Amino acid sequence: MRSLLLATLVLAAPPLARACDTEAMNAELTTVCTAALRPAMSWAAALRGQASATEAAALDRAIAVATTACETGDPAAGAQEAARIARLAGRIEARAGNTDPIWPDRLARH
Repeated sequence: MRSLLLATLVLAAPPLARACDTEAMNAELTTVCTAALRPAMSWAAALRGQASATEAAALDRAIAVATTACETGDPAAGAQEAARIARLAGRIEARAGNTDPIWPDRLARH
């Protein structure tokens, strides 16, 4: 009888996973992902006029994928796309021969 009562209490208790607020966690992941993506998108937007049609299309696709990843709470995918956006923007900037880099503070550290 005692083991039956104990089993009933264990089954009636909410699992530990329910102690977490899933919506709050997803909202925080979206915030972190978006904050990581924002600088790359800003850099890409500043260089868009110097991009070829193919590069502009690639930027658009990467931005759409990254934005969707951030909105759905997949920060790893969002960060990966942010890196692709920054890499492509860096190539565009280098090809254009800009003497005043858009992110000089980040370049000075390396």
